[in-house]
Amino acid sequence: MDQQEIIIRLIKDHLVNTRLINGLYNLGIYMDDYHLHLSDTIFKIMSIPDENEELYEVYLEWCTRISQTEVLRDQKLLDVYAREIYAVLLQEVKFLE
Repeated sequence: MDQQEIIIRLIKDHLVNTRLINGLYNLGIYMDDYHLHLSDTIFKIMSIPDENEELYEVYLEWCTRISQTEVLRDQKLLDVYAREIYAVLLQEVKFLE
């Protein structure tokens, strides 16, 4: 498995985890310490600087919005969204270089 596929898999895992955390929160179960920090891992693997807070916030917003849809019920659609997010992040990395 190459680096791109690993990052896409991490993005999908992050989307699923975000939906889980938000679902538990909506049920009144607060899991503040249950974050896996997958976004930090993704950004480190892609060599996105820690100072790029704006991109980080945008990424988290995408994940939150996508996780609130029915995307997670369709693995093909989940893959499409994860690949789109990866493409945008990759474009940003190229822009930063």
